[in-house]
Amino acid sequence: MKPFMTLAVAVLALGAVAGCTRTVVVHEHHYETTPEPEPQPEPEPQPEPEPVVVEVEITHFHEPLEHFGTWTYDEAYGDCWYPADVDEDWRPYSHGHWVWVDDCGWYWVSDYEWGWACEHYGRWTYFNHRWHWVPGHEWSGGWVVWCEGDGYVGWAALPPSIGWDDRDGCRTEGVRWEIEIYDGCWVFVKHGQFMSRHLHNFVEPSRESRGLYRRSKVRGCLTAERGRPMNRAIRYEDAERYTGQKPARRKFQDEKDYKGRPDNRDDGEKVHVYRPKVKKDKAEADREKAEREKKEREEKEKREKEEKEKKAKEEREKAEKEQAERERIERERKAKEEQEKKEAEEKAKREQEEREAKEKKEKEEQEKREKEEREKKEKEEKEKKEKEDKEKGKDK
Repeated sequence: MKPFMTLAVAVLALGAVAGCTRTVVVHEHHYETTPEPEPQPEPEPQPEPEPVVVEVEITHFHEPLEHFGTWTYDEAYGDCWYPADVDEDWRPYSHGHWVWVDDCGWYWVSDYEWGWACEHYGRWTYFNHRWHWVPGHEWSGGWVVWCEGDGYVGWAALPPSIGWDDRDGCRTEGVRWEIEIYDGCWVFVKHGQFMSRHLHNFVEPSRESRGLYRRSKVRGCLTAERGRPMNRAIRYEDAERYTGQKPARRKFQDEKDYKGRPDNRDDGEKVHVYRPKVKKDKAEADREKAEREKKEREEKEKREKEEKEKKAKEEREKAEKEQAERERIERERKAKEEQEKKEAEEKAKREQEEREAKEKKEKEEQEKREKEEREKKEKEEKEKKEKEDKEKGKDK
């Protein structure tokens, strides 16, 4: 669903009908990897024939649907429709079954006559105590977000705040990839029932959705491949692991109108689809063009800003590196000067000590010589005196 974007990180905010919201992280609309047995090689998918191109206006939905519900107008969403043949616990994408088509991934085969429109075009939103369908221009196998955990698979209809771009896939306004989905919107079935027909017989009550969701992990949304919506957040191998058998593959059989009965839509080999190309009026085309140009400008500005920041960072790092080098050289110079000064002081001290020691030694030697000379002189004088005294004694 990232930043999914490169998002970088994509964030999906989910809330209860009562208004409680929670936030979970979705990585680039990709599924999460889970440990599993190594799958057997699957046959190469065969390319689907080009669909029958039938072009219609957005108002094409009005007449076929008015027999099964009520059209109304809302200031926020414009023309909306709500079904008449559903109960209070009903949720979009709860009456029908999933089949795998190589051309689009999971395809929802609706049990309703109006399912060709409301569960393959547009978005669903809950207000005034009922579900309303908002018409849209793009077709897909099912506009849902997926989650899985604790032995259950879950999916929920995307709200009108989520648009579609043939290049980027699901998109929303703003920097963060955030949408709000009511807990009661989630449809949960046990792993083993995922490939069953008439899934409403196995869907958990909406009151259980909050607890089941808390024990699940969001797996992702639709991605854009070759300009087409691909519904493969739950992989084919995942479904095989959940159910213990290979899900049957189907091919598309395009029809030129919507009048086929629901029980004839999946004949076991092909699914019969009516998917006209909904033309966009000039205002819508201009709006999308303006959005694309705005997005391109924002991306360009973002790239330029990132490049500018990168360049500034590189220059800052270069300046810091040069400053660090200058500081290193200065530190080394000061350290060298201090070392030389220290060595000079130590040398001067040694020389001083040596001079003092030499002078002391010379002084001691001088004093010793003088002492010896005094002692010698005293001895000589003593001997002389003794001699004189002795000679005087003889004369007497």
